[in-house]
Amino acid sequence: MHTRSKAAATALLLTAATAGLALSDGSAQAQGSHHVTSAHAPTLTVTITSKKAGPKLSVDKIRPGKTLFKVVRGGVGGSMQVLRLRKGYTLKEAASDFGKAFAETTDVQAVRRIDRNVVFYGGMPVPAKGDKPNIWGVDIDKAGKYFVLNLDKNTLAVLMAKGSHQRRALPTAKGRLGMKTIAGGANAFTAPKNDPHKGWMKTTNNAAEPHFIVLNKVKESTTNQDVADALMSPNPPDFILGPELDAEVISPGHTFVWKYGTSKGKYLALCFWPSKVDGTPHAIMGMFKLFHMN
Repeated sequence: MHTRSKAAATALLLTAATAGLALSDGSAQAQGSHHVTSAHAPTLTVTITSKKAGPKLSVDKIRPGKTLFKVVRGGVGGSMQVLRLRKGYTLKEAASDFGKAFAETTDVQAVRRIDRNVVFYGGMPVPAKGDKPNIWGVDIDKAGKYFVLNLDKNTLAVLMAKGSHQRRALPTAKGRLGMKTIAGGANAFTAPKNDPHKGWMKTTNNAAEPHFIVLNKVKESTTNQDVADALMSPNPPDFILGPELDAEVISPGHTFVWKYGTSKGKYLALCFWPSKVDGTPHAIMGMFKLFHMN
């Protein structure tokens, strides 16, 4: 039904293996440098412009703290992801592990190393031509080097977080789409019975593995069995109405808010990140959720 997880991960692999090593000690795409010095600030926004040469950041040095990322189209499409590598794990090692994790036969040990050593801070697609910017917010919780990747274009920029954690605010979300681990170790989405069809959505990963969100509008008659059957079929499902809204990968223990707007109706959320148990995409293991936006 959907192979986006492999496509996204392959793009990340290529990014790390090509552009990443060249930029590992700095950000050639940063528009300027800015280091917030006070202990408190109302908000902080980093604008990411999608240039052909790579993501262009409005600032490339910040204090750790809650940060909004605004994705602006600058000539190319794609999808932006923010991540950090844990100490001792290099881009070269990440490239190797992504190649093994998303090969024809999944290397489960590589999946586990990625889950353990890469901290994902969410992301959003580059808007279509003429559309408003896509925005998400997350707590950049530690000082260190962060990578801003265009997953579809094999390019990146570097964002440095220096100093102590600064108190900053994020928008209040009225929608809720969470992630958790349920009985037996399975991963699941959690959502209220009804969510607003536009505004801010809050997503917290309370599960034990990374997850991302593919959100599709579906026919009102769509059932859980319809989705389960479609996931095992090579044919496209007949219940998808569109559009697709994506939110990129978030690691366990982290929360992000993302701005969205769509029509009222029934929606299907899926995650295709590979399981650290046997490499099976989470959706095929049952990580999908039907819910309404009103």
